[in-house]
Amino acid sequence: MPKELCIATDLSPAGAPAVQLGLDWARRLRARVLLLHVVHDPELTPALANDVPGEVAAARAQLEQLAATVAGTECRVEVRTAEDVAAAIVKLAAHADYLFVGSRGRSGIERLALGSVATAVLRHSTVPVVCVPAGD
Repeated sequence: MPKELCIATDLSPAGAPAVQLGLDWARRLRARVLLLHVVHDPELTPALANDVPGEVAAARAQLEQLAATVAGTECRVEVRTAEDVAAAIVKLAAHADYLFVGSRGRSGIERLALGSVATAVLRHSTVPVVCVPAGD
């Protein structure tokens, strides 16, 4: 039986189905949960600069609010910064039994131009990944 599930989220509506499915699994399996959000750190890409400390604080507040609603399972929150979001997710979830991520369903040129965190996580994770598509 799984003991810990990692749920990585970008906190967007597209990621909500993955969060809900992961929390449902955790309740049913009585597994611990790591709610994870990785903020892209634009340190090496200044053109993408934003308010990283503010983004980290807002993400932590959102995840802590979500964790407070989870009954019957231990739920911890982690917010990190990284230049490579997918690599950070893979590293931080390496101890989990399952990793849940959302997918926006991009394809073709859009995925090539924007990249895909979910695709990179699927390719590099050492633990089973449950990739949940965004709802229609």
